[in-house]
Amino acid sequence: MDRLKRLLVGILQLADRILHRRRHEAAGRLLADLDPPRNILIVCHGNVCRSPYLEAALKTALPDIKIASAGFMGPGRPVPPFALEVSAKRGLDLSQFRSRPLVPATAREADLVIVMDQRQARYLTSYLRVDPSRIVIAGDLDPRPASTRVIEDPWQQPIEAYVSAFDRLDRCAAILLKYFGAKSPPQSVRQTDR
Repeated sequence: MDRLKRLLVGILQLADRILHRRRHEAAGRLLADLDPPRNILIVCHGNVCRSPYLEAALKTALPDIKIASAGFMGPGRPVPPFALEVSAKRGLDLSQFRSRPLVPATAREADLVIVMDQRQARYLTSYLRVDPSRIVIAGDLDPRPASTRVIEDPWQQPIEAYVSAFDRLDRCAAILLKYFGAKSPPQSVRQTDR
């Protein structure tokens, strides 16, 4: 069973690498076709690691756009220590952030919804009735192919998992800033070669 699971994961990762260029180009077309967004929502599972980080990175560079994040878990949870440490080194203070639950009306009102994986995208379209033309999977924005399309959740992982996830999110943010005309990217996204 374990061997079968590893084989399946390997096949899915190969597919993600092969399809990455096409997905990246499609994400670029989606962003180019959007009217300039006034309201961006970023969604991840717990709303304590990935989505708060991307929210903070985009807020500093896009002050005229309402940017929020949410997740599928309960409200009021703080960002974990490794996320605080890695984000602080990149000039972002997440110490006051507390998780927020995903509210259907908020998702439907957003001009652009950024999710961390395809399951979240399907949930938003199927259950919350968000138009798929307003949803982008963050990993599709990353100009570099990765072993998976998903921006992996670093929750309860070593600090290297946070560095890796935030590096990918920085590259995704740089692409978003390119489309939405940010004048000066925040420190966290200036080094997109990570």
